Amino acid sequence: MNRSILLVLAHPDDESFGPSGTVARYKKLGVSADLVCATRGEVGTRLDVPEGTPTGVAREAELRAAAAIIGIRDIYFLDFIDGQLDRIKTSQIAAKIIKIMQKMQPEVVITFGPDGVSGHLDHIAVGKAATAAFNKLTKKSAGPRKLYYITIPDSVLPDAEEVGLSTRPDEEVTTAIETTDYLDVKIKAIATHRTQQDARDFSEMLSKIRGTGILMKEYYYLASAPDTRGETDLFQ
Repeated sequence: MNRSILLVLAHPDDESFGPSGTVARYKKLGVSADLVCATRGEVGTRLDVPEGTPTGVAREAELRAAAAIIGIRDIYFLDFIDGQLDRIKTSQIAAKIIKIMQKMQPEVVITFGPDGVSGHLDHIAVGKAATAAFNKLTKKSAGPRKLYYITIPDSVLPDAEEVGLSTRPDEEVTTAIETTDYLDVKIKAIATHRTQQDARDFSEMLSKIRGTGILMKEYYYLASAPDTRGETDLFQ
């Protein structure tokens, strides 16, 4: 098993909005990170995309640029279609993820939990499949050691429902990774997804609050050991 991280996410930009600061931090520490992206974001917006260029092609290019900024080593596309993951059998998605896990042998897996953070059905579906893949391999003592769900503590975003996001009670958040030094990386990575209005808006907002002490950490729920509390290192 390698001291490495595997992100299992649904769309281009999930990696930037989500664990980009964490990945950049561990990259500096010599930990490699790879990404499984279930779709190419085919139903996303097309801001400034040249006529004749498929949305998925444009978004894949943005993802590769963002990955280079963050420090993601390799990207594995599952070739499912954006907006349709919830129609695919979990076992079918999990089978593809298992093959990648067996190849990469990561120690840590990061994905979405049952809330999908934003409630997006693709997020929920890929998280469910990643969890199934993790559980199947670990039962055979051949899988990753730890499974994390991206999460947001209640105290960090008390008005989460107003912006369509889900949070978790602070006492249930198991892991907080210090990412203050990597906020600029996160902003640059998000800004790379310029075909998406929410990416433009969020990168601009983050730029405005840089230096205020907000968003100093990225948070996770350790699904493989939910009774854990107070982690500050994914590999502890």
